[in-house]
Amino acid sequence: MTAEAIPTPAALAPPRAYDRARWEAAVLASDLHRNSRMVAFVLAHLADADGRLPAGGVQHAGRLAHLARITPKQARMSLMQLEVRHFIARPDIATWQPKGEVVRPISLETPAPSARRRAESHTGGSDEQR
Repeated sequence: MTAEAIPTPAALAPPRAYDRARWEAAVLASDLHRNSRMVAFVLAHLADADGRLPAGGVQHAGRLAHLARITPKQARMSLMQLEVRHFIARPDIATWQPKGEVVRPISLETPAPSARRRAESHTGGSDEQR
């Protein structure tokens, strides 16, 4: 049995220069739900200089819920909204090998305006109740 390498955040998306100030400005300019915004800022605070959180890092929904003062379910919904809206990238949960053992890595991405518009029109805006 050979061990498969755990994908790193760098393998998730094409390399783009991460600029925390620009990323946070995009979060503020979006119509994300307030919980998703709070989770986004917690992620930005915890991410390295390249906007990455490694597999097994502190981005577990329970930890994010504690830091953002929301429920774990709200944290999971916020992560999903951030991913759908292209603010974060994670490996596909269906193909993520350490199933449930290790939390998936996250890469913070500044979505292109066209990607934000496509996601908003597809999802109908916020996925959460305001």
